[in-house]
Amino acid sequence: ADQGYAYLKRFTFEATEKALNFLGENSASQLFLLTDVVYPRVKVVFGGNDDFREPLEIDVEEFITVKSYKAKGKRISNYEVKTVEELEPLRFPEPDPEPQETMKVEIDEENGESTLSDADLRDEIIGQMKLFD
Repeated sequence: ADQGYAYLKRFTFEATEKALNFLGENSASQLFLLTDVVYPRVKVVFGGNDDFREPLEIDVEEFITVKSYKAKGKRISNYEVKTVEELEPLRFPEPDPEPQETMKVEIDEENGESTLSDADLRDEIIGQMKLFD
């Protein structure tokens, strides 16, 4: 903010009870956009003497890596920035595959019935463990 340039920061919030100042100590710093999107894209619109310039689209993940909230960030441009707009992401995080629980039940081959007692079968289904066999 000292030079009047816009910076882009990527960080994760730290779990703390005290207030965090991620904008920095300069009172002229201003927030254009704050998002929790994993793969954000932004459109930077230039203003002032640079308003004739075409808007700049930035894939934020490729532009800068995640750093501490205290980091200065990476300068977006040497030109005057009017606005920063969030665009629809082109990719999304892959959902975590849900773990599939498998259960082994022994079947008595002769009569097709389980060799586990009803109590043992119930304990196995609900995940109850035994202290003694």
